[in-house]
Amino acid sequence: MHSTERALALVERELHVRLPRPLFAPGGHGPYDATVDPEALLDPRAAVVRGGEMLPDALPLAGDAAGNWLLLRFGPGGAVTEAVEWRTDGGWHPTELVPGFPSDAARLRARCAAALANGLQALAQAGEASLAQDLGVSRETFSDWLLDGRLVPDALRTPLRRLTGSTDAALFDQDWEGAAAAALRVRDARPELAWPGAVIGWFEEGRGASAAAAAGYAAALRAFSGTLDVAERFGRPGERTARVLAAAYERCGGDRAPDDGSLRAALAGARAVRVFHLAESDRLRGAGRHREAYAEALQAGWHRHVAIDMDDVLGRLGDAAEAAGAAAHAALARLHLRTWATTR
Repeated sequence: MHSTERALALVERELHVRLPRPLFAPGGHGPYDATVDPEALLDPRAAVVRGGEMLPDALPLAGDAAGNWLLLRFGPGGAVTEAVEWRTDGGWHPTELVPGFPSDAARLRARCAAALANGLQALAQAGEASLAQDLGVSRETFSDWLLDGRLVPDALRTPLRRLTGSTDAALFDQDWEGAAAAALRVRDARPELAWPGAVIGWFEEGRGASAAAAAGYAAALRAFSGTLDVAERFGRPGERTARVLAAAYERCGGDRAPDDGSLRAALAGARAVRVFHLAESDRLRGAGRHREAYAEALQAGWHRHVAIDMDDVLGRLGDAAEAAGAAAHAALARLHLRTWATTR
């Protein structure tokens, strides 16, 4: 038996997963051109599995030169459920780069990003700070314009047109209705993704629908903060995006102490998120609702990721998954725990 096949078979036995062999061929997938060495997956010292950082139901498939990875996520029975792109800063999003794993969420994310693109964003890539200075505005104000070209005052559109030789349409036009339509579809299907709620909130706020805007921002706050990618411009320079979303939620009339415990914790900060979801996980374990307890432990670690006490989170994930009979999730959580402990 070929060494790669032996290594893949060993990973399958140890982790109770099923690995599609063609995905592990040399050459990677798209920009992720370095396929993982299967022998490294089970070796904590190799630090290929980034325990306490990467999603704990996932294994890396291929990486790029910057240290970002394609991950395969697994269901409780060990089948691959989706592929995601994971960045070293903890951000991630579903992707269609891996053959055989289509993703409506990835397709709609791309559609939303295209709808929100404008010429001002392309211009800013050459130097956002210097351009803001030339126009006599703060970087914070300029960041708002990159999010929404409608905010650029008429008096400053003239110098921008002169600078670029472009029309208003080329510089500032965006399809906010198209972006919001794509975001609505993803929010309803994948509530754990944060960018749809943020896009919906901004769109609704822009047309004066405060209640709908607050609901959008609340959806973003409940979701995994690492999935804001399309809406990362909501985070101004030097500000935490979660804080910006919380302020937007309250600005639109959102309750500062809502009945929803998850939202209340998200408004209070990362520590409150960890405490709330771990307590919910313990409560559900005590009631024998082990799959739900696993989901709450996952929220505790990755809703607002903080790289402390991840051994506690991963341990609870493994225990809840084992009690639920989810062998793959239990084995993956314990692999991530071993790598976390080894690399600390």
